[in-house]
Amino acid sequence: MAPVILLCVVALASVAACQLLTAEQLASAVPGHLELDPEFRKLHPNIPGPSEDVDSFIVGGVESTPHSRPYQVGLYIPASTSTNSFCGGTLINARTVVTAAHCVDMRVGNISVFMGAHNMPPGGDLNIVARFAGDVVIHEGWNRAILLHDIALIRFEVAVPLSASIIPILLPRDATHDYLGNTTLVSGWGRPSDSINAISPVLREVTSWVISNYACRMAYLGTVQDSHICISGAHGRGTCQGDSGGPLVINGVLIGVVSFGSAFGCEVGWPSAMARVTSYLDWISQNQATV
Repeated sequence: MAPVILLCVVALASVAACQLLTAEQLASAVPGHLELDPEFRKLHPNIPGPSEDVDSFIVGGVESTPHSRPYQVGLYIPASTSTNSFCGGTLINARTVVTAAHCVDMRVGNISVFMGAHNMPPGGDLNIVARFAGDVVIHEGWNRAILLHDIALIRFEVAVPLSASIIPILLPRDATHDYLGNTTLVSGWGRPSDSINAISPVLREVTSWVISNYACRMAYLGTVQDSHICISGAHGRGTCQGDSGGPLVINGVLIGVVSFGSAFGCEVGWPSAMARVTSYLDWISQNQATV
Protein backbone atom coordinates (compact mmCIF):
# COMPACT_ATOMS: atom_id res chain seq x y z
CA MET A 1 0.00 0.00 0.00
CA ALA A 2 1.33 3.44 -0.92
CA PRO A 3 2.30 5.75 1.95
CA VAL A 4 -0.32 8.35 2.75
CA ILE A 5 -0.44 11.80 4.27
CA LEU A 6 -3.38 12.52 6.53
CA LEU A 7 -4.86 15.98 6.22
CA CYS A 8 -6.91 17.01 9.23
CA VAL A 9 -8.47 20.13 10.61
CA VAL A 10 -6.58 20.08 13.89
CA ALA A 11 -9.43 21.26 16.10
CA LEU A 12 -11.87 18.76 14.62
CA ALA A 13 -10.51 15.31 15.33
CA SER A 14 -12.98 13.42 13.20
CA VAL A 15 -12.67 11.13 10.22
CA ALA A 16 -14.98 13.42 8.22
CA ALA A 17 -12.53 16.28 8.60
CA CYS A 18 -9.62 14.31 7.08
CA GLN A 19 -8.48 13.31 3.63
CA LEU A 20 -5.94 10.70 2.58
CA LEU A 21 -3.51 11.56 -0.22
CA THR A 22 -1.09 8.88 -1.36
CA ALA A 23 2.57 9.69 -1.92
CA GLU A 24 1.98 8.87 -5.58
CA GLN A 25 -0.82 11.44 -5.83
CA LEU A 26 1.38 14.10 -4.25
CA ALA A 27 4.36 13.31 -6.44
CA SER A 28 2.35 13.20 -9.67
CA ALA A 29 0.52 16.53 -9.25
CA VAL A 30 0.70 18.52 -12.48
CA PRO A 31 2.01 22.11 -12.12
CA GLY A 32 -0.88 24.51 -12.63
CA HIS A 33 -0.57 26.89 -15.55
CA LEU A 34 -2.48 28.84 -18.14
CA GLU A 35 0.15 29.15 -20.85
CA LEU A 36 0.19 25.54 -22.03
CA ASP A 37 -3.54 24.89 -21.70
CA PRO A 38 -4.91 24.15 -25.21
CA GLU A 39 -8.04 26.17 -24.47
CA PHE A 40 -5.88 29.11 -23.38
CA ARG A 41 -3.98 28.89 -26.66
CA LYS A 42 -7.27 29.04 -28.59
CA LEU A 43 -8.51 32.04 -26.62
CA HIS A 44 -5.20 33.92 -26.71
CA PRO A 45 -3.31 32.94 -29.88
CA ASN A 46 -1.29 36.16 -29.85
CA ILE A 47 0.34 35.57 -26.47
CA PRO A 48 3.86 34.23 -27.11
CA GLY A 49 4.14 30.44 -27.20
CA PRO A 50 4.01 27.57 -26.97
CA SER A 51 7.46 26.12 -27.53
CA GLU A 52 9.02 22.69 -27.15
CA ASP A 53 11.84 24.27 -25.16
CA VAL A 54 9.94 25.50 -22.12
CA ASP A 55 12.21 25.76 -19.07
CA SER A 56 9.60 25.58 -16.37
CA PHE A 57 10.57 26.74 -12.91
CA ILE A 58 11.41 29.86 -10.92
CA VAL A 59 14.25 30.92 -13.20
CA GLY A 60 17.32 33.01 -12.50
CA GLY A 61 16.76 32.49 -8.78
CA VAL A 62 17.88 30.39 -5.85
CA GLU A 63 16.54 27.98 -3.28
CA SER A 64 14.85 29.90 -0.48
CA THR A 65 16.27 29.67 3.01
CA PRO A 66 13.97 27.11 4.65
CA HIS A 67 10.95 28.74 6.32
CA SER A 68 12.10 32.26 5.38
CA ARG A 69 8.86 32.88 3.43
CA PRO A 70 6.36 31.91 6.14
CA TYR A 71 3.39 33.21 4.13
CA GLN A 72 4.02 30.78 1.24
CA VAL A 73 1.36 28.10 0.69
CA GLY A 74 1.32 24.98 -1.48
CA LEU A 75 -1.99 23.82 -3.00
CA TYR A 76 -2.94 20.41 -4.39
CA ILE A 77 -6.14 20.89 -6.38
CA PRO A 78 -8.19 17.90 -7.62
CA ALA A 79 -8.50 18.23 -11.39
CA SER A 80 -10.30 14.89 -11.77
CA THR A 81 -11.06 11.86 -9.64
CA SER A 82 -7.50 10.62 -10.21
CA THR A 83 -5.29 13.67 -10.84
CA ASN A 84 -4.26 16.81 -8.96
CA SER A 85 -2.79 20.08 -10.14
CA PHE A 86 -0.40 22.16 -8.07
CA CYS A 87 -0.38 25.91 -7.45
CA GLY A 88 1.00 28.38 -4.96
CA GLY A 89 -0.86 30.65 -2.59
CA THR A 90 -0.30 33.21 0.15
CA LEU A 91 -1.61 33.23 3.70
CA ILE A 92 -3.21 36.64 4.39
CA ASN A 93 -4.77 35.81 7.74
CA ALA A 94 -5.10 32.72 9.92
CA ARG A 95 -8.22 31.62 8.03
CA THR A 96 -7.60 32.84 4.45
CA VAL A 97 -5.27 32.08 1.54
CA VAL A 98 -5.19 34.11 -1.67
CA THR A 99 -4.39 32.36 -4.96
CA ALA A 100 -5.15 32.62 -8.68
CA ALA A 101 -8.69 32.00 -9.94
CA HIS A 102 -7.35 29.84 -12.76
CA CYS A 103 -5.90 27.45 -10.19
CA VAL A 104 -9.26 26.65 -8.58
CA ASP A 105 -12.01 27.38 -11.10
CA MET A 106 -12.05 23.84 -12.51
CA ARG A 107 -11.50 21.87 -9.31
CA VAL A 108 -13.65 18.80 -8.72
CA GLY A 109 -13.28 18.55 -4.96
CA ASN A 110 -11.67 20.04 -1.88
CA ILE A 111 -8.17 21.49 -1.93
CA SER A 112 -5.23 20.16 0.10
CA VAL A 113 -3.46 23.19 1.57
CA PHE A 114 0.04 23.02 3.06
CA MET A 115 1.57 25.82 5.16
CA GLY A 116 4.98 26.03 6.81
CA ALA A 117 6.62 23.77 4.21
CA HIS A 118 9.97 24.05 2.44
CA ASN A 119 9.97 20.70 0.67
CA MET A 120 7.17 19.71 -1.69
CA PRO A 121 5.61 17.20 -1.64
CA PRO A 122 5.61 17.78 2.10
CA GLY A 123 7.35 15.24 4.28
CA GLY A 124 7.47 14.77 8.01
CA ASP A 125 8.48 18.36 8.79
CA LEU A 126 6.93 19.31 12.13
CA ASN A 127 6.56 22.92 10.93
CA ILE A 128 3.86 21.92 8.44
CA VAL A 129 0.16 22.55 9.02
CA ALA A 130 -2.35 21.10 6.54
CA ARG A 131 -5.95 21.93 5.79
CA PHE A 132 -8.54 20.27 3.56
CA ALA A 133 -10.54 23.21 2.23
CA GLY A 134 -13.70 23.51 0.17
CA ASP A 135 -14.73 27.08 0.90
CA VAL A 136 -13.44 28.90 -2.20
CA VAL A 137 -14.41 32.37 -3.41
CA ILE A 138 -13.50 33.17 -7.03
CA HIS A 139 -13.64 36.77 -8.19
CA GLU A 140 -16.96 37.28 -9.94
CA GLY A 141 -15.23 38.99 -12.88
CA TRP A 142 -12.80 36.14 -13.60
CA ASN A 143 -12.92 34.91 -17.20
CA ARG A 144 -10.20 32.98 -18.99
CA ALA A 145 -11.20 34.65 -22.24
CA ILE A 146 -10.07 38.08 -21.02
CA LEU A 147 -7.48 37.15 -18.35
CA LEU A 148 -8.88 39.68 -15.92
CA HIS A 149 -9.49 39.31 -12.17
CA ASP A 150 -7.40 36.15 -11.83
CA ILE A 151 -7.75 36.01 -8.06
CA ALA A 152 -9.50 33.76 -5.55
CA LEU A 153 -9.65 33.13 -1.81
CA ILE A 154 -9.56 29.84 0.09
CA ARG A 155 -11.14 30.05 3.55
CA PHE A 156 -10.73 27.74 6.56
CA GLU A 157 -13.35 26.96 9.17
CA VAL A 158 -10.68 26.70 11.87
CA ALA A 159 -7.81 29.19 12.15
CA VAL A 160 -4.31 27.98 11.38
CA PRO A 161 -1.96 27.98 14.40
CA LEU A 162 0.69 30.59 13.64
CA SER A 163 4.37 30.02 14.30
CA ALA A 164 7.78 31.18 13.12
CA SER A 165 7.17 29.12 9.96
CA ILE A 166 3.55 30.23 9.37
CA ILE A 167 2.90 33.99 9.38
CA PRO A 168 0.31 35.87 7.28
CA ILE A 169 1.69 38.46 4.90
CA LEU A 170 0.78 42.14 5.02
CA LEU A 171 -1.49 43.68 2.38
CA PRO A 172 -0.83 47.12 0.85
CA ARG A 173 -2.19 50.18 2.65
CA ASP A 174 -1.96 52.58 -0.29
CA ALA A 175 -4.23 51.48 -3.16
CA THR A 176 -2.74 54.14 -5.46
CA HIS A 177 0.87 52.90 -5.29
CA ASP A 178 2.02 51.51 -8.67
CA TYR A 179 5.41 50.18 -7.39
CA LEU A 180 7.06 51.05 -10.73
CA GLY A 181 10.76 50.21 -10.63
CA ASN A 182 10.63 48.66 -7.17
CA THR A 183 12.57 45.46 -6.51
CA THR A 184 10.31 42.44 -6.04
CA LEU A 185 10.55 38.90 -4.72
CA VAL A 186 8.51 36.02 -6.13
CA SER A 187 8.62 32.46 -4.84
CA GLY A 188 7.20 29.05 -5.68
CA TRP A 189 7.66 25.35 -6.35
CA GLY A 190 7.48 25.50 -10.16
CA ARG A 191 8.84 22.60 -12.24
CA PRO A 192 12.61 22.01 -11.93
CA SER A 193 13.14 20.94 -15.57
CA ASP A 194 11.46 20.17 -18.87
CA SER A 195 12.11 16.47 -18.51
CA ILE A 196 10.32 16.21 -15.16
CA ASN A 197 6.60 16.94 -15.16
CA ALA A 198 6.62 17.61 -11.44
CA ILE A 199 7.11 20.52 -9.11
CA SER A 200 10.41 21.59 -7.56
CA PRO A 201 11.27 19.59 -4.44
CA VAL A 202 12.24 22.81 -2.62
CA LEU A 203 10.87 26.35 -2.50
CA ARG A 204 12.71 28.71 -4.87
CA GLU A 205 12.67 32.48 -5.24
CA VAL A 206 13.87 35.19 -7.58
CA THR A 207 14.19 38.97 -7.47
CA SER A 208 13.17 41.26 -10.32
CA TRP A 209 11.52 44.68 -10.62
CA VAL A 210 8.13 46.11 -11.54
CA ILE A 211 7.84 47.37 -15.12
CA SER A 212 5.21 49.69 -16.53
CA ASN A 213 1.91 48.24 -17.62
CA TYR A 214 2.49 49.93 -20.98
CA ALA A 215 5.65 47.88 -21.55
CA CYS A 216 3.93 44.72 -20.34
CA ARG A 217 0.94 45.41 -22.58
CA MET A 218 3.26 45.69 -25.58
CA ALA A 219 4.80 42.30 -24.75
CA TYR A 220 1.38 40.65 -24.49
CA LEU A 221 -0.31 42.51 -27.32
CA GLY A 222 -2.91 44.38 -25.31
CA THR A 223 -3.90 41.65 -22.85
CA VAL A 224 -2.55 43.50 -19.80
CA GLN A 225 -4.94 45.91 -18.06
CA ASP A 226 -4.75 48.28 -15.08
CA SER A 227 -5.57 45.46 -12.65
CA HIS A 228 -2.40 43.60 -13.70
CA ILE A 229 1.12 44.18 -12.42
CA CYS A 230 4.19 42.86 -14.25
CA ILE A 231 7.81 42.19 -13.45
CA SER A 232 10.73 42.24 -15.85
CA GLY A 233 11.92 39.01 -17.42
CA ALA A 234 15.36 40.45 -18.13
CA HIS A 235 18.37 38.21 -17.42
CA GLY A 236 16.15 35.13 -17.59
CA ARG A 237 14.26 35.86 -14.40
CA GLY A 238 10.62 35.07 -13.75
CA THR A 239 7.90 32.59 -12.92
CA CYS A 240 6.80 29.41 -14.65
CA GLN A 241 4.33 26.54 -14.52
CA GLY A 242 3.56 25.56 -10.94
CA ASP A 243 4.18 29.06 -9.59
CA SER A 244 0.63 30.18 -10.47
CA GLY A 245 -1.25 31.73 -7.58
CA GLY A 246 1.92 32.46 -5.63
CA PRO A 247 3.11 35.71 -4.06
CA LEU A 248 4.79 38.75 -5.58
CA VAL A 249 6.22 40.67 -2.63
CA ILE A 250 7.90 44.01 -1.91
CA ASN A 251 9.36 44.55 1.56
CA GLY A 252 7.10 41.96 3.14
CA VAL A 253 3.92 43.26 1.47
CA LEU A 254 1.88 41.22 -1.05
CA ILE A 255 1.48 43.25 -4.26
CA GLY A 256 0.72 40.54 -6.85
CA VAL A 257 -0.74 37.07 -7.41
CA VAL A 258 1.07 35.11 -10.15
CA SER A 259 -1.20 34.78 -13.20
CA PHE A 260 0.51 34.14 -16.55
CA GLY A 261 3.68 34.45 -18.62
CA SER A 262 5.04 33.43 -21.99
CA ALA A 263 4.83 29.78 -23.02
CA PHE A 264 7.91 30.30 -25.19
CA GLY A 265 9.82 29.69 -21.98
CA CYS A 266 10.80 31.40 -18.79
CA GLU A 267 14.26 32.56 -19.76
CA VAL A 268 13.37 34.36 -22.99
CA GLY A 269 12.86 37.76 -21.40
CA TRP A 270 9.09 38.18 -21.45
CA PRO A 271 7.52 39.70 -18.34
CA SER A 272 5.60 37.72 -15.74
CA ALA A 273 2.06 39.03 -15.23
CA MET A 274 0.16 39.06 -11.94
CA ALA A 275 -3.15 40.22 -10.52
CA ARG A 276 -2.44 43.61 -8.91
CA VAL A 277 -3.41 43.29 -5.24
CA THR A 278 -4.11 47.00 -4.80
CA SER A 279 -6.95 46.61 -7.31
CA TYR A 280 -8.61 44.03 -5.07
CA LEU A 281 -8.22 45.35 -1.53
CA ASP A 282 -11.96 46.03 -1.10
CA TRP A 283 -12.89 42.66 -2.60
CA ILE A 284 -10.41 40.85 -0.32
CA SER A 285 -11.69 42.74 2.74
CA GLN A 286 -15.29 41.83 1.92
CA ASN A 287 -14.63 38.14 1.22
CA GLN A 288 -11.80 37.00 3.48
CA ALA A 289 -12.62 34.93 6.54
CA THR A 290 -12.64 36.87 9.79
CA VAL A 291 -10.31 35.98 12.66
